[in-house]
Amino acid sequence: MWSPRRLHDLCFRLAKDAAGAMTLFGLFVFLTMAVIGGLAIDVSHVHAERVRLQVMADAAAHAALVSRRKMSASAAKAEAVAMVRASDPAAERGDQLLASDISFGVFDYATGGFVADPSKGMAVRVSTARLAARDNAVISFLTQLIGFDSWDISREAVFVAYNPGCSEEGFLSEGLIDVQSNNAYLNGFCMHSNTSVSINNNNTFAPGTVLSMPDLSQFSMPSSGFKQNDGLQAALRTATVEIRELRDLSDIISQIQTIGAWHTPDYVTSGSVIQLSGGQFDPSDFRRGRIHRISCNGGKVQLRTRGLYTTIREAVIVTDCEVSLGSGLAFEDAVLATTSTSDKSISGSSGVRLGRADACLPGGSAQLLTMGGTSLPSNMHLHGSQIIAKKDITFSAGAMGVGLSLIAGGKIDGTSNMLMYRCSGGMNDNFRVDHYRLAL
Repeated sequence: MWSPRRLHDLCFRLAKDAAGAMTLFGLFVFLTMAVIGGLAIDVSHVHAERVRLQVMADAAAHAALVSRRKMSASAAKAEAVAMVRASDPAAERGDQLLASDISFGVFDYATGGFVADPSKGMAVRVSTARLAARDNAVISFLTQLIGFDSWDISREAVFVAYNPGCSEEGFLSEGLIDVQSNNAYLNGFCMHSNTSVSINNNNTFAPGTVLSMPDLSQFSMPSSGFKQNDGLQAALRTATVEIRELRDLSDIISQIQTIGAWHTPDYVTSGSVIQLSGGQFDPSDFRRGRIHRISCNGGKVQLRTRGLYTTIREAVIVTDCEVSLGSGLAFEDAVLATTSTSDKSISGSSGVRLGRADACLPGGSAQLLTMGGTSLPSNMHLHGSQIIAKKDITFSAGAMGVGLSLIAGGKIDGTSNMLMYRCSGGMNDNFRVDHYRLAL
C-alpha cells in the first residue's frame, strides 16, 4: 500500500532522473527541422514557380505587342494566350494567363508607369497567376502540416514599342552621311550613320542636336571643324542602330497595296487597285482614297504638274519603273513606291514638295519608298514626310525639312544651304518598324 511518504520519494526520484531526456530533445529537434525543411522546400518551389511565371509573362507580353502590329487587340490577346498554352500545356497548372490579364496602352516615361488605353498599342501589360480563385494555386508540400495548403502567386510584365535614335525623325543611313556647308540643324535634329559622317564648315548644330556613329574616329571634318561648326562638339555621340525599316521595306511596299494591312494608310478607302499604263501622269490621273499600280516595260514614268493640278492627294502609287518628278510637284497624304533597283529610281526637278506645309501639325505627310536610290534636285521641301531608299539618297542645295525622315541603305549625300528642323510630332503617318523592350 502506497503511503504519502513513499509517493513523495518516488516523485522526487523521477524528477531527478535524466534517463530518456535526449530522446525527447531529439524528437523536438526533429520536428523543428522537419518544419524548417518543409518550409524551405515549399519556398524554393514557390520561388521556382514565380520565376517560371515571370518568364511566361515576359514572353506573352512580347508576343502580344508584336502581334498587335498585325491584328486587332482581341486577336493579339488570343495569340499570346495560345502561345502560353502551347508552351506549357500542363493541365494541373490551369489558366495561368487569360485574355483579361492582358492590357494594351502606353508607357508614361515621366512616371515610369503603364497607362491602360485600349485604343493604343505602344505598350502592353501582362499578368500571369496561379491562384486559389482559379483552382490552380501552387500546392504546398510539408507545410500542409502547419496549415499552409497552397500558395497564391502572380507576376507581371510590361513591354513597350519604341523607335531608336533618328529612325523616327532625321537622317539615318547604313552608309556615309556626307553634308557640306552653311547648313542649320535645329530643335534637336538627329543624324546617324552606321558607318561614318563627313561635314564641312559653317554649319550650325542647335542645342539638343545629335550627330552619331559607331566610331567617332571615322568622323571627317576640316581641322578647324569644331571652331567653324557651332554646337558640333556637343552634338557628337557614339551609337549603332538596327535599321529595321530597310529590312522590311519590301514587305511595306507589298502591304500598302492591300487595304486593311498594317502599313496601309488610313485614307485608302477601297481595296480595288486601279491599273494604269503609260509614261506621263499628272495629279488628275490619281483618285483619292485609291491604290494605283503603274506597270511599265523597262521605261520611265514621269509625274508632273498640269495647270492647276499640282498636288497628288490621298493616293497610293506603286510601280516597278523609274520615276521622274516634275518641277513644283507636291504630295500630301500620299505614297509613291517603286520596286526599281536603279540608283536613280526616283529623281526629280527643282521644287518638289513632300507633305503639307503646316508647321508640324498631324496629317498631310507624304512618303517615297524605293528598292533603289533617289536623286532629288535643289529646293526639295519636306514637311512631316519621309524617304526610304534601299540604296543612296542624294539631294542638292537649298533643301528644307520641317519634320522629315530620310532612311538610306547606302549613303545620304546633301550639299549646302539646308535647313533641317525636328518637329517632335506630326510624323505619325510615316512608316516605322518598331523595336521592343521590357520596361517593367
